[in-house]
Amino acid sequence: MGCQFYDTVEDVWVATERYTADGLFLLMPEQVHQCPQLEAALQRCLEQRLYCQDAEITLRLPVALLAQDAQFGTVGRMTHLTLHHTPRSLAILGEEPLIRRLQQNWLGELRHTSMGELLQRVLLSIIYSHERVARVLVERLQVLRMALKTAMGNTELRQIVALNRDLGELVIALRETGLILRNALRATPGESPVYPLLDAALREQRRIEDGVNLIHERYLAVTNAYNGIVQNNAHTVMKVMTVWLALLMMPIAFIMPWHMMTPLPLEHWHYLWFGLLAYVFGVTLLFARWARKHGFFSM
Repeated sequence: MGCQFYDTVEDVWVATERYTADGLFLLMPEQVHQCPQLEAALQRCLEQRLYCQDAEITLRLPVALLAQDAQFGTVGRMTHLTLHHTPRSLAILGEEPLIRRLQQNWLGELRHTSMGELLQRVLLSIIYSHERVARVLVERLQVLRMALKTAMGNTELRQIVALNRDLGELVIALRETGLILRNALRATPGESPVYPLLDAALREQRRIEDGVNLIHERYLAVTNAYNGIVQNNAHTVMKVMTVWLALLMMPIAFIMPWHMMTPLPLEHWHYLWFGLLAYVFGVTLLFARWARKHGFFSM
């Protein structure tokens, strides 16, 4: 996929060899060196995420996507989209899958659309990408929480931890987006036509960030609670196993002396074994009642 230019007359995307600073362009990182007008601004933006000069503004914003992982299934993935906006042009730089999605789904109807409106549309699409990914991750978390109740292994718990990590990365990316937009808003004159667009995008970013952050905190708390339950269950199982081991060892411990080659009291008593068995099981029963009274058998 080469550099794409939107022809407003024919209402189609056409391939072009270079950026002309007039119209809507879609580029990939390897094509930047062919655009000397963009290369300097994009290089500065790569270092500091934001570059403003006169009426030009360049933003490098994180975008959330869904990806398939062999171990964890559907997970969130972060990439970046760079926007270079001037009053007459908008250049969008990103990975090829992201550019294709942008071209097919995000930009929508382009005819009779100004560069400012396109900038706002792309900014909102970037912000909403985090909400879309968060919604999918939450659906997976709900399914995994139900599966965790009957799970016999750690697969579901590992996937939940991975999804919580992805939700945390979404929150970080949204905060980074908000910081970039706030700095861009400060650097933009109030009379600029881009100012209200950035302000609207910033308000929407705050709303999405609050929602995703709330979801992340909630599911992180739930995961911590599940981890605590698992640890308590493991402790309880070990406690019960220890008590049963002690109960099973008591008869052996009491009978062992009578198997030694040592003279013992009542060794030749006719009722020795009956008395010994009664003594052993009596002591074992008393110990079992004491353990039960103190909750050692409760799961």
